[in-house]
Formats: sequence, structure tokens, C-alpha cells
Amino acid sequence: MLKKLVILGVIGFVAVSAFGGTKIASYIRSEIRAARERAEDSIPPEKELARLRNEIKLLDKDIMGVVNELAKQRVEVNTLSEQVDDRAAKLEKSQALLKARAEAIKSAEGQVTFGNRTLTVPAAKAELEADVKVYVANEKTLNTLKATMATRVKVRDALEKQLEALKNQKAELVAAVDGMEAQLAELKLQQTESKYQTDDSRLAKIKDDLRKLKTKVDVEREKLKLLPLAHDDSPAPSANKSVDDIIAPLTAPKVKPEAPKTGTKLPLAD
Repeated sequence: MLKKLVILGVIGFVAVSAFGGTKIASYIRSEIRAARERAEDSIPPEKELARLRNEIKLLDKDIMGVVNELAKQRVEVNTLSEQVDDRAAKLEKSQALLKARAEAIKSAEGQVTFGNRTLTVPAAKAELEADVKVYVANEKTLNTLKATMATRVKVRDALEKQLEALKNQKAELVAAVDGMEAQLAELKLQQTESKYQTDDSRLAKIKDDLRKLKTKVDVEREKLKLLPLAHDDSPAPSANKSVDDIIAPLTAPKVKPEAPKTGTKLPLAD
């Protein structure tokens, strides 16, 4: 059947390519679809169950794909989280230092001391302004990292939900196939116990052959009953009659015919 489907598929592809949207192409597609449906209907339930179990096993590949991607996203989120925390801590220290310098400049009289350095007020202001620009740039980078991490967290959470859904659906499918297999086993038992078989097992064929053989035997028995009638083996009727009975038609009194009525013409004698 599979070989015929392949041949039909090749012929159909060539024909559809040649005839395009004509009625012939439509007929060919219809025949291919009908052949496919017949092939599917001819598949035994046991083989279909085996195919479904194999398909369920293939879900493990999909699950592992989600697991691999989820692992990458988790590592990425952890890395971004560490970077965000580190940059946020540095920015917090930098902000405190800049604010302290600003207060020092405000209260300075001619010169400002930053640690071991002594600067004029204009030089201190210029340095403070440059450091503030660096702080603002670092803050923008931190915000970008936070946004990236938020996106990664969403992807991670979605993958976790997808993984859980796949696992649950696989478990449901396994249970459904197990239940169908149990129903099939019960049906097989009922078919085995029944004198009427609906499957194509050896037992079904044996029972069907026995039914046919019994029909033949019954026919032969009826034929045997009909043979005496067909050959007329019953005794002749005259064997049980007396001689008087046999010659009774000759000795029986004659019945005179009635006289014809007046005006009635007698038929002419031949």
C-alpha cells in the first residue's frame, strides 16, 4: 500500500505540474487523497498505537530543545543580574562621591581639596562636571542592562511555562495511549470469546472456516434427505391395490346421458 501511495504521489505531482488547475489535476488529487485514506483505514490499531508511542517519544526532543534554550536564558539572566548589581553599587558610590565634591565646592574659599589633591574652584567645577557626565552615561548603560535583563526574564519565564506545559501534555498523551491500549486488549478478549470475530486474527479465521464447514455439512445432510424424492424410490401405487380395484373402471355401471330437450338439435355423427 505504501509503495502504491508513493507511485501515486509521484504521478500526481507530475500530473498536477503538467495540468495545473484543470479538472484532471483535481481528479488526480482526489484519487491520491482517497488512496491515502484507504491506506490509513487499513492500518491495524496495534500499529497505530505503536506509531503514537513513537511520536510521544519524539516529544522528548522538543522538550530537550526547550530545556537547552531555558538553560541559556537562565545563565544570561544570572549574568545580567550580576552586572546590574555591580554597576548599581558602583553608581551608588559614585553618586555619593559626586555629591560630597559638590558640597565641598560650595563651601570652598578659593581652593578645594579632593582627597590628596587641592584644586581651584573653577578646576574643581570642571572636573565635577566631567565626572557627572560619566555618571550619567554609566546610568544609561545600567538602565539598558536592566531593560535587557527584564526581556530575558520574560523569555525565561515563558520557556519555563512552555516546558511545564510540554511535560504535562506528554504525561496526558501517555495516559491516553495506555488507556486506549487497555481498551484494545479488552476488545481483543471479547473478540476471542465471541463466536463472531471482527478482527483478522488467526483465531477469527479458524472460527470463520468452522462456520463455513458446518454450513457445508448441513447442506450435504439436507441433500441426503432429498435424494429419495429425487430418485422416486417409493413403491409403485399398484403394488398395494387388489385386482378388483384395478379393474373397477371397467366393471363400474354406465351412466346414461340425459335426453336432449325439445327443439335442441343433436349433433351430427362423424
